[in-house]
Amino acid sequence: MNKDLLEPIRGFKDYTPPESDVLTWICDAFKDVVRSFGYREVRTPTVESFKLFALKSGEEIRNSMFVFVDKGGREVALRPEVTPSVIRVYLRELKALPKPLRLFYIANVFRYDEPQFGRYREFTQAGVEILGGDTIHYDIELIEILEEFYDRINLSRHIYKVNNIATFKKMATLANLSTEETEKLLHLLDKGFVEEAATLFESRGYFKYSEVLRRLAELKEHGSDVSILESILRDAGVYQEMEKDIEALVKYIDSVKKLGAQVVWDPIFARGIAYYTGIIFEVQVPGMVISIAGGGRYDNLSVVYGGEELSSTGFAIGVERTMLALQHIGVDLNTLVHRPSILALLLDESVKYASSVRDAIRKLRGRGFVVEVEITTPSKIGRWLEYASKMGFDYAMIIGLKELNKGSVVLRNLKKWTQSEVPIDKVEVALSEL
Repeated sequence: MNKDLLEPIRGFKDYTPPESDVLTWICDAFKDVVRSFGYREVRTPTVESFKLFALKSGEEIRNSMFVFVDKGGREVALRPEVTPSVIRVYLRELKALPKPLRLFYIANVFRYDEPQFGRYREFTQAGVEILGGDTIHYDIELIEILEEFYDRINLSRHIYKVNNIATFKKMATLANLSTEETEKLLHLLDKGFVEEAATLFESRGYFKYSEVLRRLAELKEHGSDVSILESILRDAGVYQEMEKDIEALVKYIDSVKKLGAQVVWDPIFARGIAYYTGIIFEVQVPGMVISIAGGGRYDNLSVVYGGEELSSTGFAIGVERTMLALQHIGVDLNTLVHRPSILALLLDESVKYASSVRDAIRKLRGRGFVVEVEITTPSKIGRWLEYASKMGFDYAMIIGLKELNKGSVVLRNLKKWTQSEVPIDKVEVALSEL
């Protein structure tokens, strides 16, 4: 076979054990946590109308998406994110439900980016959306969820980088920047191009706002408390317009700290997605160059699609990036998904159908053991024990006609290479003792 056919397409990746098992384990942990907070799952199509994403983000988003014309002549795209799809589903089917509406999803998404560490063209997002959550309480709840989730998967080393994007948007409005210019401003800040962003204000003659950006950039370099933002905005004569936004940011940071989370204010942090309207955050792990989660408030995205005003906030985690973070802090992936495993060697086909054997195996699986069954002969036991050793089984359970008649099994510990014969109805007890 042509070797090229065996390689995934550039930007895509195969996952095999233990990585594939860990990705599923992360998703299962996420589901368990968000459901305990009252969130319900929504599933949306992988392929959506391109307009669903272009309406808010503009035509330029086409360059970073998989867009094509289907056989019906419709311009469609592989979803680059899930939030617009959730809003679409809400407007179509869920508007009548009482608010706030707590939803979650786990989905594969696609972006035509340059592949690099932690960035592939297909990846998995697990996220939540709170629709109709109109107070800062709901923004704080997002951090509560993440804190419990990270506790669940033992990812202790993480930091929340936060800001309020409303301050930048209000400066853009006061400077009469167009929608396109505002989106460019946020994109430049997201990429760290502060000087280029300041030039946008200067091109309109609003030098005081460009000076604000430069002063904020200096704060980022030297570190500072969010309280100093008030004096910077007062000097620019715009504090009154942004007072509520600053107060919300201060309250948010204080509340997140009370949760025991580590939070850092980044004064020029602006997520590149244009629909954010208020508090934003990203989750970072010290030493990693990529964020592993992010989100924030995006009030009234529903209006773009013809709906009513709707307060909304949410986040998404990168599932593959979360796995990379666990590896980064030194976690052995195999330990995360290990379940005690047994290779059951049945030395006669009739043994498989004995009720005592079937009951024993069923009970072991119900208790969390992995039980793989093979039918063989006494002369081939050595071959199967070698197989079990190479595959990492913890135990071998051997049952022949002799053992069946005695109501027993031969139980071998493959890590210590010890062996004993125990009653078949006491296998669980014997394994617990081992």
